[in-house]
Amino acid sequence: MKVRSVPTAALVTIGVLTVASCGSSSDPGGESSGDYAKDGSFTTIVNTDPGNLHPLITNLTATQAINSYTNDSLLAIDPKTRAAGSYLAEKWSENGTSLNFTLKKGITCEDGTTFTAQTAANNINWVVDKTNGSPWLGASVPETAVATADGDELTIKTAEPAPFLLERIGALKLACQAALDDPASVRSSSNGTGLFKVTEVVANDHVTLERRDGYNWGPNGETTSDTLGVPKTVTIKIVTDAATTANLVLTGTVNAAPVAGADIERVEASGLESMTSNTLSGQFIFNHNAALPTKDEAVRSALVQAIDLDDYTDINTGGKGSRATALAVVDPRACDYDSVTGVVPKFDMTAAKKTLADAGWKPGSDGVLTKDGQPLQLTVIFANYRDITSAAAEYAMKQWQELGAKVELRGGDNNFIISNTFAAKDLTSWSISIGLTVQSDTPSIFVPYFSGPVPPAGVNFASIDNPEYTELAAKASVLPGQESCSVWKEAEQALFTSSDVVPVSTSPNFMFFNGATSLYAPIGGTLAGPGIRVLK
Repeated sequence: MKVRSVPTAALVTIGVLTVASCGSSSDPGGESSGDYAKDGSFTTIVNTDPGNLHPLITNLTATQAINSYTNDSLLAIDPKTRAAGSYLAEKWSENGTSLNFTLKKGITCEDGTTFTAQTAANNINWVVDKTNGSPWLGASVPETAVATADGDELTIKTAEPAPFLLERIGALKLACQAALDDPASVRSSSNGTGLFKVTEVVANDHVTLERRDGYNWGPNGETTSDTLGVPKTVTIKIVTDAATTANLVLTGTVNAAPVAGADIERVEASGLESMTSNTLSGQFIFNHNAALPTKDEAVRSALVQAIDLDDYTDINTGGKGSRATALAVVDPRACDYDSVTGVVPKFDMTAAKKTLADAGWKPGSDGVLTKDGQPLQLTVIFANYRDITSAAAEYAMKQWQELGAKVELRGGDNNFIISNTFAAKDLTSWSISIGLTVQSDTPSIFVPYFSGPVPPAGVNFASIDNPEYTELAAKASVLPGQESCSVWKEAEQALFTSSDVVPVSTSPNFMFFNGATSLYAPIGGTLAGPGIRVLK
């Protein structure tokens, strides 16, 4: 089967190694419609609990995986060309600071109400309303956006041009009106225009969905409720252990699963069909909170200098990855540039020690460096559910100890990593994250995560304050499309020069299939609901 365009999103994925975004794909078996089962069941995996299922309240990868089944977007974006295709909208246009969409007729919500252009406008305005705390504000929807509707026509205007605006807003998963009026109503449920509806949620175990009747507005007109091969039921299991995930797809207990790292070879050897995608598998994020030693640029720079990032990449990816060249590595990248080479400090332990000495850090009686009475004490959050990521953390600890730091490694699964970094209640409880990855296909989306207000007022969870990045990002944010890319490159380099955040490695991520296939390449390590086809 030829893999088609996937309804993707210009999104930030908050997750770890096994989450990938849309990318190149391979032919999953060459099946024809005669190979498809009627009213079958489909089971797949996410590697962390999705939490709140409201599509406009969270940006966690696992939640977006559920939303891909329950909520639709205005457009379907091709993962190779970034070309727009129809989804909820049948026509669209972009003119500087204005977007116009004509919605299809007859779109209904799970609760039976009609989804109109006004509902879509209400979604955009809901995100813009800061009291709602949507993480998509600034990431997908500019703060100056204003949406209006007239019949089937949706118009979105911004005060200034915004890069990649059509893709960003066109790919946003939209909620139905009742979910906007009462966000808590879909915390553990659904009410969208999607092909599937949630019927059961068991925290940290699984989410069950059932196919809706009457659905006929699938992406590019390829899927309806009656399309052969579309599953009647979908089960999304929550499995945090990578080896277990591999075993489940090998035995056919699940029909599709993302596999990365050392498990790839043994699953490949089984002959199962797969699609591949690129993911950011290693990223250093330094906490700039004023109470921590990592607030000191000299400390951050020395910590990066003390790591051979090529060796770290080899360890962290099991020899299957390569060095990252930008913040946005998800294919198809909106901007294709190398913002890393020549900017991120090279490995030099001697230089790293001198950097700290010159900044006034001196060894104490226990050998740990101190400055103004503050020891160089680091709490490092990492992923411990895979041998290679644990080995990478051990390597980093050894190097930083040699530098003169006292290092505490705190490892856990995806839930642990997210709750102790991105969603940490105590902003001083961690110093460095090497387990979390913030990734996207579009550089503009990173701005609220690496600048601006800190939680709870914003999502700048590492308290980064880099005036040069903020200034350049503001400049790039009012430039259209490709014209903005050179400025985004400079903005990222401002982050890297100050060692605020460092993208380290990318890895191939494989989605393996057993008893099912997909019309579309994987997004965020998961699959778009309308593209699933169960085999006989």
